[in-house]
Amino acid sequence: MSSTTLAGAANSGATAAADYPPGGDILQAPLVNPPLSDEEREFMRKHAGHEGTHLAMVLILLASLVGMQVLLIEWRRRRPKSYTYASLAGLAVVPLVLAVNAGFTRFVTIYGLFAVANSWVVYRASRRPISAGTPRAVYRWFSAVYQVCYALGIVGYTLLVLTVLGITNLFFNGPDVFGFSMLLLFYGLYFGVLSRDLVEVLSDHMASGIGYYSKEGLPQKYLRENVCAVCGDHVGRPATGLPTPDTSPEDGDDPNPTYMLNCRHKFHSQCLRGWTIIGKKASCPYCGERVDLAPFQTHPWDRAQAYYLQLVDLLRYMVVFQPMIFLAVQGVYKVFGLE
Repeated sequence: MSSTTLAGAANSGATAAADYPPGGDILQAPLVNPPLSDEEREFMRKHAGHEGTHLAMVLILLASLVGMQVLLIEWRRRRPKSYTYASLAGLAVVPLVLAVNAGFTRFVTIYGLFAVANSWVVYRASRRPISAGTPRAVYRWFSAVYQVCYALGIVGYTLLVLTVLGITNLFFNGPDVFGFSMLLLFYGLYFGVLSRDLVEVLSDHMASGIGYYSKEGLPQKYLRENVCAVCGDHVGRPATGLPTPDTSPEDGDDPNPTYMLNCRHKFHSQCLRGWTIIGKKASCPYCGERVDLAPFQTHPWDRAQAYYLQLVDLLRYMVVFQPMIFLAVQGVYKVFGLE
């Protein structure tokens, strides 16, 4: 090798060594940040010196969330009827409008089938005079709808957990299973809470039509002995010391036992279950005394379903009122010129 080549190699090595810090450790070389893109420079320019504005926006959002939550609680406590109708209208309209605007044809189709199926139930519950079998038929229908929604929610949640743990990746495509599980979970929760609000309104309407219930004031009729205040039909004679179910000897092999509450008013088991569990009522329809639901929760899955119903009630706030709160906050931002 010539001396010229050796000299050039030595100079190159010296130049390369000069680029690194003393000690020769390449890992300790200074890092050079990549240049910012045009979009990043524009973003930095717009938000430079806006820390106070961002803080104000966050405070407005937090104050709106807390304030609206307090107002919703007071609204529900003072005007439960208007709150129920407003939440039902919001549940029925807001997701449908968003789905139509986004072009979600599958949701719109399922929503249409759900509306058609429930139209017959709403028509039957709205007829006057109301027959004695109508309340039980309505509660049976919505109990079946509730069971289907509950099953969809459980399956969706189970698949979601298995996907997060990576178990479904052994058999299926992970992202596809995740999307399918979220779809089942959404449909189970959404149509569950929509059914809950609808049957709550129908419960008031049917009980008022029977005449032994009034949300405000006195009932239209006097409740005679051995008459169910939910359906207005005759009930058997339960054993004393209830609330535990007992089949009256007068009823023979009647599969619908009778309950007598602490207030001494008697009901068909199906009617009282529908009134309290499906219709979300916690008091006697005639006198207003609170109903103890413990006799109805005889199986372990009954408590799980009760927790599911509480989750469904929470979803109402997320679907109906939270989007309205964020829209109101956006309006405040525009009024004050906050961006």
